[in-house]
Amino acid sequence: MACILLTGARGMLGRRLHEGFVDTGHRVTATELVDVDGLSGLDIVDRDAVLTAVRATRPDWIVNAAAYTAVDRAESEPTAAYAANAEGPTNLALAAAETGARLLHVSTDFVFSGESDGFYVEDDPTGAAGIYARSKEEGERRVRDALPDAHVILRVAWLFGPDGGNFVATMLRLGAERERLGVVDDQTGTPTFTRDAATVATRVVEADLRGTIHSANQGKTSWCGLARAALQFAGISTPVDAIGTSDYPTAAPRPKNSALRNQVLEGSIGNTMRPWREALDAYVAEL
Repeated sequence: MACILLTGARGMLGRRLHEGFVDTGHRVTATELVDVDGLSGLDIVDRDAVLTAVRATRPDWIVNAAAYTAVDRAESEPTAAYAANAEGPTNLALAAAETGARLLHVSTDFVFSGESDGFYVEDDPTGAAGIYARSKEEGERRVRDALPDAHVILRVAWLFGPDGGNFVATMLRLGAERERLGVVDDQTGTPTFTRDAATVATRVVEADLRGTIHSANQGKTSWCGLARAALQFAGISTPVDAIGTSDYPTAAPRPKNSALRNQVLEGSIGNTMRPWREALDAYVAEL
């Protein structure tokens, strides 16, 4: 049983991480869910506060699910994005180094350029575009530099799940409200159920793995394909038209393809992540 300090526990993935670690018998202190001076609402950007919290809890693992995730807003708020996604993880890594803890830091498929047509594996070169993506890429680099032998960077992709807004939930709502939808079909990725990603995180901690690890459901699709599948599983017959990225301009660029393959899991503890359609069906059935 590990002692875990969890940040970002109110987020969509963070809630499932908290649930997963508790259910598997680990002792978890979730900074957003406790009422303890110095821990409650811990700001990971505050280096002194982070060090105080880590010294007080003496965790075996720090699990960081806190992040700035507003991809488009980041273009006009670069300072906030880099603070949460680069400075915060640095502070956690430095505190871990001082106390002998290990750090599992959640990152994203958006660190890749999107120029490859296949699946990205863990040691492929990154090439982030846009403020959000570059801030996450920088966070990865700093974690590696500050804690070279005691970190896990867990990359996830296209998350959906309970306890938070996500693309699938939005498509189900719009599909019930509108007569027809248009969704981008020239961006591809790997939709991932938060419950499945959290299960992998618990297995990674229990196996004491290190390094960069992908945690995504199997296969890939486009946003349009994901929307169509979600509506199908929900029994909603609203047509979904395929549109291009140019038809739906956004402030921040998106990778054309950011599909992930869990190569490290395959070669170590086994890739138990199910196909994305199976995971999506399970999520929709919960609603």
